[in-house]
Amino acid sequence: MQQVRMERVRESFELVIRGGIIATFVLLMFGKPLSSSLEQSLLDILPEASVEGTMEKPKLQKQEQSKEVVSKKWVSIHQEDILRVKREEEKKKEIVEAVIYLESGTKQEHQIATAEVIRNRTKDPKFPNDILEVCEQKNQFQTIEKGIPVDQEGNPIDMEIVPEMEEVYQTVFVEENSNVTEKLLQAEAFRQGLYAEKYWKGGALYFSDLDGVSEEAYVKGRYDEIKVSVEIGGNTFWRYWG
Repeated sequence: MQQVRMERVRESFELVIRGGIIATFVLLMFGKPLSSSLEQSLLDILPEASVEGTMEKPKLQKQEQSKEVVSKKWVSIHQEDILRVKREEEKKKEIVEAVIYLESGTKQEHQIATAEVIRNRTKDPKFPNDILEVCEQKNQFQTIEKGIPVDQEGNPIDMEIVPEMEEVYQTVFVEENSNVTEKLLQAEAFRQGLYAEKYWKGGALYFSDLDGVSEEAYVKGRYDEIKVSVEIGGNTFWRYWG
């Protein structure tokens, strides 16, 4: 009986030695260790050791568990990045919508015209290419200061007063399926006999309440040189000066 046990131990030992030789050969030939599947196959051919004092044949559970932990960790980090970007986009959307609302009021057609100016500026080299950066440009929109929407007195507004503007945001900024100011400027330019695209192509880049501009700003801004403009919701929209 003792001899049978010793024979089994010897056979197991020989198989382990052979497996080590094969693994070393593969590493020398191909420059990389055995694959997990091949390694497991070699381990599977080892006989189940029943000799007292010997261990059961090893498995790759630790390696598999390690891969699972790494995978879960990567997914967790990836999800955090997605959530962070989503929160940033939602914050940007809220601020831009607040500026649109404060500049144009509650009528959707006026909101779209104002939103178009913001979008059109992102496509013009004279302005930033991000809608929030356009809104935050110095001396451009009086309804935002240091990234915070404000009222006429410069006080931060309660964001709860800003109505839902999903349709406006989607139409103008996501689908970019809106050209109200371009059509109106084109019609006005043609009415005046001005057919050059510079007067209307791309829609309005500016808007303001001209009646509320001081004489100094009027001269400095050269508003008197505006060739084509249209009025929408109490604001004058234009693209070309002089």
